[in-house]
Amino acid sequence: MNALMTGTLEYLRHPLVANVTKGMKVLVVTDTAHDPRVWQAIMSILSELGADATLALFDPRPADYYDPPQPVCEAMKTVDLNILIASTGMLHSHANSAAMDAGVPVICMDGGMTLEMFQSGAVTENQKEMALRQYYVATNVFGRAAKMCRVTSKYGCDFSYSVEGRIFIPNPPSDDFVPYKIQNVSKVQNRKSNLLRFLYPNGEFNVPAVEGTGNGKLVIDLCMHQIGRLHSPIELTVENGRITRIEGGADAHFLRNYLAEYGDENAYLCPAEASVGINSKAQIRGVQREDKNILGSMHFGLGTNVDVGGTILSNIHMDGVLLEPTLYVDGEKRIEDGRFLVPVDRAL
Repeated sequence: MNALMTGTLEYLRHPLVANVTKGMKVLVVTDTAHDPRVWQAIMSILSELGADATLALFDPRPADYYDPPQPVCEAMKTVDLNILIASTGMLHSHANSAAMDAGVPVICMDGGMTLEMFQSGAVTENQKEMALRQYYVATNVFGRAAKMCRVTSKYGCDFSYSVEGRIFIPNPPSDDFVPYKIQNVSKVQNRKSNLLRFLYPNGEFNVPAVEGTGNGKLVIDLCMHQIGRLHSPIELTVENGRITRIEGGADAHFLRNYLAEYGDENAYLCPAEASVGINSKAQIRGVQREDKNILGSMHFGLGTNVDVGGTILSNIHMDGVLLEPTLYVDGEKRIEDGRFLVPVDRAL
């Protein structure tokens, strides 16, 4: 790994400048497997902004969405802001959920993003244009009354699931829209618990599918949590919302063993989410944090989905990305091979 800190820090600064004020107590949560230049840059920027910043550095967790050490879990509930930049995903961890329930917002940049990934690609997208695109994906691709979705791909995917009552339509950006600002997405999803967060890089329209409705063959072809860039597609056979078979090459073998070791019964529930990428600048990195935002891609989650509008709670949450899916909503083709067939920048 390159030990030198080179290139612009402009894009890394944006979410910090938008959300951090002088004297704010900020906890930076990271581990020894993550690119250290990222937390060093963040700590430097926080110091410049006058924040009272603390670094929590620990051994990497064994799996995505496992909690950090207990003292860090407790500290996350007592600060003004948490910044997650661990090598494993911690957004859906119990520790972060407890912190948000306590009213502590989070900026999530975890999952193995290197410093170079904060200098190009998804982070360069215009935030207001993307917020508008999110609104039109919600209304034009789906619509509040959407009921059934079917996804196919050139790799043999043929997967159906219900979204009835699960299309949460955000407000379009107003004239006073503030880019990079932490939002309470619980208001959009009509949830009682706090969901105070900003994901970065960002660029997805979240859809928590109705639990128990997934059926067919779901083929993940680009990347997946904990695995990274796939060498061969992973074929998941899903029956009534539960994975019954995992087939493919070495990556499928890894996933079977991974779920057996780190998962629980709910880790096999699928899809926990079925979301659409809306970031026109996102690139293929082999890192799920960016890849799932690629414009026209879709990603499907296993396990926990309580923080995206569902009801499942699990030890883990894993997203797998389809690069060029074809999506049918109530029988109407809305995405074909990763290309939107309806406008996502204006009303129909």
